Amino acid sequence: MSIFENIDFNNLPEDYNEICVREEIIAPLLKLLGYSSSDKSKCIVREPHLKQPFTQMGTKNFKISIIPDYLIKVNGKNFFIIEAKSPRESILSRKYIQQAYSYAINMEVKAKYFVLCNGKEMSIYDVNNEEPVLYFKLGEASKENWEKVYELLSPEAFTNPHIFNYKKDYGIWCAKQGMFQNLQYFYNCYISDVGRLGDDKFTFLATIKKEEELLASFDFDISLFEDFMNQVPNHLKDKVRNSVRNSPFKYEANNEEESFSLNFSAYLSKETIKNENEIYLPLIVKEFLK
Repeated sequence: MSIFENIDFNNLPEDYNEICVREEIIAPLLKLLGYSSSDKSKCIVREPHLKQPFTQMGTKNFKISIIPDYLIKVNGKNFFIIEAKSPRESILSRKYIQQAYSYAINMEVKAKYFVLCNGKEMSIYDVNNEEPVLYFKLGEASKENWEKVYELLSPEAFTNPHIFNYKKDYGIWCAKQGMFQNLQYFYNCYISDVGRLGDDKFTFLATIKKEEELLASFDFDISLFEDFMNQVPNHLKDKVRNSVRNSPFKYEANNEEESFSLNFSAYLSKETIKNENEIYLPLIVKEFLK
């Protein structure tokens, strides 16, 4: 990463210490991720203190023995903590992991992640998992490692985590196969989201399995809405209809029982949709099949 191009992580000076790790590695990284001490919506809190420096594990209270170097807040809510160590201290040490964990799960904190960095290595832990979500040596860090850091720790990861859970677009896959004129038939196609795009258009999402799972977006005209509703299970009809009629004009299936299948035919749109998060080519529903 360019912000670290002047640091040789494999040959740090002998006097390189925890303060250096904070100032030369962690602080620039937090700034690059979009955090600031002055921005309350994406806020860095240095060395935060607790009113109750204890964490309950089972029936016992354990005194928290560290004050982390950073507590990161997004929209006023605690997101993750970072604890810096010197290069001579192992971030894989059970002692340091437990210290950071005990702070992260404190009732006043309740952070999702805790991060350890010693200038040579970085590890990111989800408080609900024993093994790190991500671990890598800074001197061997790949583009994929830094992309994963952004995916886990950026403000967008807190406010819009779904943008990182994307699949490749089925419409673009079809275009690459030359399937522009083909009318495609879909049977027992399970959908997860239904939304209203305007006064006269609706859309829904479905996962299509090819060599890998692809995400397809299907748009349909209001003239087909009742044909669509005829395929919605009776126990979901009112919920689906009310959801797309009222703000935020979207129905989301939160579990398998709220998902349902459709039978329909569709063809590729001629217009590729681009926004700040994705590029996709929707399909246009021609008919909902009886």
